[in-house]
Amino acid sequence: MSEKIADFNDPITLQVMWDRLVFIADQADSALGRTAFSPIVRENHDYVNVVLDAKGRALAQCTWSIPVFITSLPMAAQNHFLPAFPAQTLKPGDVLATNDPMIGTGHLPDMVMLTPVFRGGKIVAYAGSIAHLPDIGGRPQSPDSTDMFEEGIRIPMLKLYKEGQPNTDVFAVIEASVRLPNEVRGDIQSMVASNEVMSREVLRFMDEYGLDDLDGLADAIHGRSEAHMRKAIASWPQGSYKAEVMLDGFETEVKLCVDVQVRKDSIHVDYTGTSPEVARGINVVPHYRVAHTVYALKCLLDPDTPNNEGCMLPITDDAPLGSILNPHPHAAGAARNLIGHVIPSLIFRALQKVVPDKVVGDSGGAPIWGINCQGHHADGKAYGSAQNFHGGMGGRSTMDGLDTLSFPSNCKVTPIEMYELAVPVLTECKALIPDSGGAGKFRGGLGQRGILRNISDRPMNIYLSTERVKYPCFGVVGGQDGTSGAVRVDGKEVFAKGKLVLNPGERLELELPGGGGWGNPKERSREHVESDLREGLVTKAQARSIYGYTEDAA
Repeated sequence: MSEKIADFNDPITLQVMWDRLVFIADQADSALGRTAFSPIVRENHDYVNVVLDAKGRALAQCTWSIPVFITSLPMAAQNHFLPAFPAQTLKPGDVLATNDPMIGTGHLPDMVMLTPVFRGGKIVAYAGSIAHLPDIGGRPQSPDSTDMFEEGIRIPMLKLYKEGQPNTDVFAVIEASVRLPNEVRGDIQSMVASNEVMSREVLRFMDEYGLDDLDGLADAIHGRSEAHMRKAIASWPQGSYKAEVMLDGFETEVKLCVDVQVRKDSIHVDYTGTSPEVARGINVVPHYRVAHTVYALKCLLDPDTPNNEGCMLPITDDAPLGSILNPHPHAAGAARNLIGHVIPSLIFRALQKVVPDKVVGDSGGAPIWGINCQGHHADGKAYGSAQNFHGGMGGRSTMDGLDTLSFPSNCKVTPIEMYELAVPVLTECKALIPDSGGAGKFRGGLGQRGILRNISDRPMNIYLSTERVKYPCFGVVGGQDGTSGAVRVDGKEVFAKGKLVLNPGERLELELPGGGGWGNPKERSREHVESDLREGLVTKAQARSIYGYTEDAA
């Protein structure tokens, strides 16, 4: 190994090696996406691949990532997997896995997998992945469960593979407990394969650079990233910045409260005052909460540095035990995204006076609307798949919010053709809703209207995960609220959460919320208003009443 290569403080050398680690994670991403069986993994990209060092700290993630996964994975590794399976108990070919919500991402469908990477007889890294399985038994992913035990099978931390051989007993239990055994097993095997890609490429990388371990490189990456974050925090005025938001909840509405405490070069986020946990599947476990806390602040402080462990170190948070953001063990949380996805918007609201040019209006994609169709064909074969719908992104300080964007989840949408192959529905409509974005100097992105018709000859169970039907997305820095959402069956309003039965020929009608605006609507330029009018994104009535537009203006 040459001295030049060993000098991780050389910025060019470090950047080249760092980019290579990201590329390794991207190679695993391609392997998982191309081989996965289910639409939610293969098409929605509801998964992540992360390279971790020997201590379980995140080194690099795949470029297209789910923000909550990239923080949850190293937390699961450091706090749970490595203490339960010390290095001396592992052998080449072992694969560790669990879907325990308290260890992973807060709900049972997400499988967390960790593969040790051996070199010279010792562990030098871990290859990690998380993927959302298409089914996990129990009640399909839905907010109407009352405890975790209703929501499916829980797989404790275990060796899914032992020295390269699958633990057939575990696979047998999983396959006997789920509705789609072939798809579930296929997705799990794709995760194993993607971890193998990372393991192989990390060793090839180490061979090329003559590295015996990754410790020095990890310290350089983490140290620089942490320093960037702390420098950015130090540029903010110290103080306590508070906000709250109301959400629909389930039977009762939910209030989220935040106090962002900016210190010299660190930030602590306190969620005291938040509503208590509920007996429904919308509770948020600590790992999921922390991940969204970190993500929101990194967006504001240092959006350009590739995510890794160092970015997380200057940020801490807490929530009272027994609150909806820190529930007791076994609380239901299958649809925890309905609450957790709002955390970034809440933090942006608290900091709108500190960094007004960086915050974003509340987004209609926070949370994702999940439409989970389940049933049986005439031959008795089960079908099931979830489709994601997204509302408008919030307005920004330099441009309008994007329409129908998955923020902060970053999930893709299953193409209509692929979804209609998976479940017997016909997508009759997907269209933007004019005037749905909140007014502002830069308006919120538009929500969308979708119509799904049951084209089978049997009733179909649909499990709805929706929000912002009662409380719309709020604007920031003087921007106005977007429009709220709605759910109907054949034109009749229905309860927007949990299970409903869609009979043959009936139509499920969805209206997704628009994003909140940014800035005073009266400051919106005439050119922007006229462009909106030409494209049919706002009506003349709205242009006159909110933006003060007159056709005879100079």
